[in-house]
Amino acid sequence: MSVLAFNDPSNVHYSWLQRFAGNIIRYGCTSRLRHIAIVMDGNRRFAREHNFERARGHTLGADRLFDVCQWCHDLGINELSVYAFSLENLKRSQDEIDTLMNIARVKLSELKKSLDKIHEQQICVRIIGNLDLLPEDIQQSSYYLMKETDHYKNFILNVCLYYTSRNEITTVIQTLAKGCEKNLLNIDDIDDDLILQSLIVSTSQTGYLPDIFLRTSGELRLSDFMLLQCRFSMWIFADVYWPAFTVWHLYWIILQYEMKSKTLINIQDQCKTILQQERSMNEQKNERIKGYLNWLEQQRIERLKL
Repeated sequence: MSVLAFNDPSNVHYSWLQRFAGNIIRYGCTSRLRHIAIVMDGNRRFAREHNFERARGHTLGADRLFDVCQWCHDLGINELSVYAFSLENLKRSQDEIDTLMNIARVKLSELKKSLDKIHEQQICVRIIGNLDLLPEDIQQSSYYLMKETDHYKNFILNVCLYYTSRNEITTVIQTLAKGCEKNLLNIDDIDDDLILQSLIVSTSQTGYLPDIFLRTSGELRLSDFMLLQCRFSMWIFADVYWPAFTVWHLYWIILQYEMKSKTLINIQDQCKTILQQERSMNEQKNERIKGYLNWLEQQRIERLKL
């Protein structure tokens, strides 16, 4: 699969054992996985170990992303957030940066050519990050795709480009300051919950935080990816390079979550209960926050119209 256009699961090439295991996981697991966040790591090392050029490793990694989207869709997981390019990657050689941008350019072009299928299947594509730093043609393609697919919720792919969590949080705080200047908020309204709600507006179409934070390649690092959004996620570090990631790895990850999900959900519910009690105590604050979040969403939509 080379583009984000889902085939009917019966037409996807699964072995009989993969199909059997997938059906057990989809219909047998008691916990409902809705959102996975992935640091797609290991493209360069995969290429080096197989004597490929580095560019081929990155290309294979990009192709694997669309395979994983199909697998998640078939398993009933309808939101995927991936770390495609960090602001820290700007420290790499210009040749490698150009390679990565060319791959992004090609994949965005393929997505635009597949728009009829994307519309038919109601797939939402969101590009998240400091998009002003992207080459102009990639900016235009990104905004065009987001504008065309923004209202869909059947499957959501959030691609983080020129992104770090620190930069994202800084932007949210600057936006909160503007909200106070416009008298949409009082300074006392700002707390960690409002910051998180603001982040959700920009990084999740469904409003669901990631259930799983996954990093491939065996590295035990978070790499500044969705740090606040993943605070209640299950963190899994898979010892496999991203281009070598298979559906079996995904099945294993989902089963790991199934075994631990009750504990995670209990913690999330306890925190939600505390927040709901605090919110119910101040209706005026709730109204201000609701108005601010609506304004924030409108700002996001207006940017897509430019």
